Amino acid sequence: MASLNSASENKAQAIVIITGGGGFLGQSLASALLERQTIQGNGVVLSLGLLVLADVVFPEILQPVLETSKWDKLVKLQGDISDPTFVDNLFGLIPSDAAHVSIFHLGAVMSGDGERDFDLCMNVNLYGFLHLIQGARKYVYERLGFPAKFILASAGATIGSGAPTDYIGKDDIISDATRATPHTTYGATKACAELLLSDYSRRGFVDARGLRLPTIVVRAGKPNAATTGCFSGVVREPLAGVDTTLPIARDVLHAVTGKRHAIDAMLTLHNASLEQIESVLGYDRTVFLPAVALSLGDLEDALWKTVTPDTQHKLGKITYQVDAHLSAVVASFPTKIDARRARRLGIPSAPDADTLIRQYVADFSSAIASGIELVAPQSGNIAAFPKESKVAVITGAGSGIGQAVAQRLSRGGWIVVLAGRRKTTLRETAKTLEGRACLCVPTDVTIESEVEALFETVHTNYGTIDLLFNNAGINSTAASFADVEFADFERVLRTNVCGPFLCGKAAMKRMAANGGGRIINNGSLSAQTPRPGSACYTASKHAVLGLTRCMALDGRAFNVACGQIDFGNVVSEMSLRTNKVGTGALQPNGTTLVESSMSLKDAAETVWSMVNLPLEANVLQMTVMATTMPFVGRG
Repeated sequence: MASLNSASENKAQAIVIITGGGGFLGQSLASALLERQTIQGNGVVLSLGLLVLADVVFPEILQPVLETSKWDKLVKLQGDISDPTFVDNLFGLIPSDAAHVSIFHLGAVMSGDGERDFDLCMNVNLYGFLHLIQGARKYVYERLGFPAKFILASAGATIGSGAPTDYIGKDDIISDATRATPHTTYGATKACAELLLSDYSRRGFVDARGLRLPTIVVRAGKPNAATTGCFSGVVREPLAGVDTTLPIARDVLHAVTGKRHAIDAMLTLHNASLEQIESVLGYDRTVFLPAVALSLGDLEDALWKTVTPDTQHKLGKITYQVDAHLSAVVASFPTKIDARRARRLGIPSAPDADTLIRQYVADFSSAIASGIELVAPQSGNIAAFPKESKVAVITGAGSGIGQAVAQRLSRGGWIVVLAGRRKTTLRETAKTLEGRACLCVPTDVTIESEVEALFETVHTNYGTIDLLFNNAGINSTAASFADVEFADFERVLRTNVCGPFLCGKAAMKRMAANGGGRIINNGSLSAQTPRPGSACYTASKHAVLGLTRCMALDGRAFNVACGQIDFGNVVSEMSLRTNKVGTGALQPNGTTLVESSMSLKDAAETVWSMVNLPLEANVLQMTVMATTMPFVGRG
């Protein structure tokens, strides 16, 4: 049992309770607190006092800090939070003169075990939570006279997806505002806990904050009961020299983050002032943690790239025996997360696959097979390129005009950052650059957190950005205005308008800090004259023209030039859906006509010509099309 301090010391120290303290995240959080020795409370920095780890079992010590710690106020209390007596005993450890109490509730029955045992899941995840938060009310708020800080580890399992009647699908963007429709008992208990958390906080019983965690990789130790545990196993077992068989298809994307990111986010959320929490979160006290969408293949590929070629033979073998049902379930989970509220509280973006692997090796070196070595990391890359090198960010760089522009800029000596939704197509573009400097950053331009992560990555690697080519865009199936589905209209505008807005905003901020830059928006002839059945696309491109003009006007103060190129019939996958081979494009009089087209090379040269203007000169709007294309007088 810990030795409790004097009354004056207790008032200057924080009492911290961690449920699930014997698990991977619980041990990781305790280690972080022991290393920092401080925690934020009520606007002041407090020294760490009594640290209580509560769990039903305490397995092997996974964290070296806990194993070597000589902290004399570290208590391990074994028991079950579904037992009210145990919870009473837990709160009984708090000194009667304590001035600050923080509770991190991480303990839970995971999804797999929860589906196998309904009563266990309900008893621990719901009733156990109620015992704990009611204990915080009784023993801290009512007896000590102040609310405890209560941090709940929730999960994305509160959002259900996969059934045809679900409100959201796997390709939709989810956010803190997305309605909870869990498909598992685990998700249902977490959703109930989130609602109660907010209400207890509204009443002042606790100062509550919740964090929806994605799958954490790479988890140390033995696999847990989570359905997606193989996203750790694909790295953990091979690095230990152990063969592993994976039940989920190699290309299925899943939202993940790392242990360090999750722990830092918990502490950032905890340390935020009450005023900041109320201004950002209001009554809804739970936020999504930013995540990155990775597949088992992405992690496997990163593993091979991270381990030196001469020690790769020491890695355990990876094989796939795909469980079609399980794979389909995981594939149905949404991976696009709008975590803007978390970012407003200072929580950063999730790390990439390479970083996740390197952090695991650094934190758990004893779990790595003897002889395995890592490739030296690239150090920030700023010094690796001449100062005169210019950096361009190209969205939609995986194909079409974006790919052609990347090739042209690369030949011209530019460093190109390739952004797009699909990593595979970005890599294909990178291969065509013949080894010249580039960086692939998978990004969904409709998600603010991913856009911010893109530009943070550019800054980290190169320290500057000279050009943004806002090229990402989509179209919808041709339909008469009266037949346009709102979902299609919204989807097109999110990509074609919100994307350039988010990217342009992020780029302009960084360009302003670096003395200037140029933004080129890919418009369309549809920004001037519509085609039949093109309400979604035409409206979006008219909006882009308005954005371009506003960006050009407001960019003057920062030496940022912004212009737009309205292309007509560039040979690409998108344009061929309109100007179909053999039949052509629908005309206003109801006939079809095979229209002339211009090449991708000519489109890229157009961008190149604008790029080479000095910042003192700007082409606000340029129309470029095949010479004989019917446009003047169209309609």
